Amino acid sequence: AVVSTQSTGKKGRGSSTWTADVYEDEPITCKLSSEESKSGKGASFKITHLETPSYFHKYLVGRGGAVKKRLENETGTEITIPKPYENKDSIQVKHWDEDSLASLEIRVNDTVERARRQERPTHFISIPVYSNAISENLGKFEDLVQEMIHPHHVQNPEKLHLTVSVLKLFSKNEIEAAISALNEFAPRIPYILCGRPLRGSLKNLEIMNDEPDSVRVLYSEVTLTDESDRLQQLADQCLEFLIEKGLVDEHTDTHNRKDVKLHCTLINTRWTGSGPQTFDATQILSDDWELTNFGDFVLEKMQLNSMQKEHKGKEGYESLLTLKLV
Repeated sequence: AVVSTQSTGKKGRGSSTWTADVYEDEPITCKLSSEESKSGKGASFKITHLETPSYFHKYLVGRGGAVKKRLENETGTEITIPKPYENKDSIQVKHWDEDSLASLEIRVNDTVERARRQERPTHFISIPVYSNAISENLGKFEDLVQEMIHPHHVQNPEKLHLTVSVLKLFSKNEIEAAISALNEFAPRIPYILCGRPLRGSLKNLEIMNDEPDSVRVLYSEVTLTDESDRLQQLADQCLEFLIEKGLVDEHTDTHNRKDVKLHCTLINTRWTGSGPQTFDATQILSDDWELTNFGDFVLEKMQLNSMQKEHKGKEGYESLLTLKLV
């Protein structure tokens, strides 16, 4: 990124103006977006805007403004944070030297990143799994388990998917960065898939824990007809690419791992607050259970989706980007 800095100050009777280009080798949470210099009572100061997602402004204010006051006292700066309704992804900093600005930038970055780690993901990358046969069999499955679980715990057939990665994107710029990265990754897809469609079947039932009588998540496995690892390679390489781009932190985000566990969730007790939080899946997992093969599919696309409730579409979420797989 290139940041232009402009400063004007008093020099004798006249004034001087200079412009410098600052090159940043790596993206950071807070960036210098603009600067201007003004003269105060004897000492000139600069006004700088640090790019910070508006979602995290509340963490920079703190209860009763305590965090903001502490940051100002520790760095010798004056901070102006936009009101929530302004929805601006930056804060304004008044500073008298570059050291104080650098000190504040470090503290703001640290505060934002600690807060980010505590937040839930906002977006996810998925590969939809759908066919008429799968939809029909999932309906039969729901009838079979209706006495065991709350009906809302069974996935809607139109929402069946494999999760490649989850993301925490809190500003327009962060969303645009994710879209840009996926578009950059897209040309690799035909080579990873060897130019062949991903045909397979959804079958077998598994759980996430070791206690079948106390289950939260029950899922089905995906198996490609050619028994290749092309689907796994696609998911792993996509996630690795996002990590390289700084969009996913594999060390602090427990939702992401380099070896993506591809699975298609059929039951999740966390999807609604109604009903018990666990269920007994012993009968479902037994050899006598009649429905374990849900049908064949062709995986046609990979999507970037928003988890935000206000953006839900007919599939239960808003798709921001679609990459074709066939």
